[in-house]
Amino acid sequence: TFDAWPDGHVQKIYSALMSVEAQKHYSGWAMRNTNNHNVAILKKSCLGAFLLLLPAICDKARSKQLEKPCPKPGCSGKLELTPCRGQSGFPVTHFWRSCGDMVYFQGKGHHDHPRPQ
Repeated sequence: TFDAWPDGHVQKIYSALMSVEAQKHYSGWAMRNTNNHNVAILKKSCLGAFLLLLPAICDKARSKQLEKPCPKPGCSGKLELTPCRGQSGFPVTHFWRSCGDMVYFQGKGHHDHPRPQ
């Protein structure tokens, strides 16, 4: 079964024919594509979490989120981004590779922040 919230040092193999989420390299975590100099492997890095929502993937949009007030009714606080530093001080990374009818996944690091709500 597909795991939308992988955490830790994990490896999974999905059937591309059975899992649309694996085909789309989906994650519940806010992940940004990062260059790993290997076109056959998609590398994604965790962006951390705002307490009440997922951070935007785009740097410009994420900085705009920081300027907005808390979306929770009656809350006058500001959003604060908790960066992900769960891999020896660096963001957790996910690696995806498609090969034929299979999708290979590898996660490195444990998220050191809560899941977005």
